[in-house]
Amino acid sequence: MWQAYAKAGLTADPQEPELAQHATDRALSTLQTGLTRLREDGNVIKGDYRSDPRVIATTPATTPSAVTVQDCMDTTRFLTYTAAGVLADDIPGGRRAVRATVIQNGGGWKVSSFGVQAVGTC
Repeated sequence: MWQAYAKAGLTADPQEPELAQHATDRALSTLQTGLTRLREDGNVIKGDYRSDPRVIATTPATTPSAVTVQDCMDTTRFLTYTAAGVLADDIPGGRRAVRATVIQNGGGWKVSSFGVQAVGTC
């Protein structure tokens, strides 16, 4: 999902098809809303992030249809820029706690919801 978001962020495209391949429900809506705001403001997202997600719970415990994933995403180099390539703000990236719910959806798995915390939360 984050790779699709990074790709969409390069042009602030809320309709990037890869988003719907990896996200659904509230997660997809959240990503698309954020990209729409970026586009309206004339901004894009550039750079690299680091992610090392791990499953911390399954529901049900056997033959799960949902999993909870926890991550400490490093956004130090994943920042918002103007279309001209200048940093759009002075908000630093950094290490952020992320928790997501991933569900079985149409024979595959998709992120249905997620929360990204402030820099310094992990």
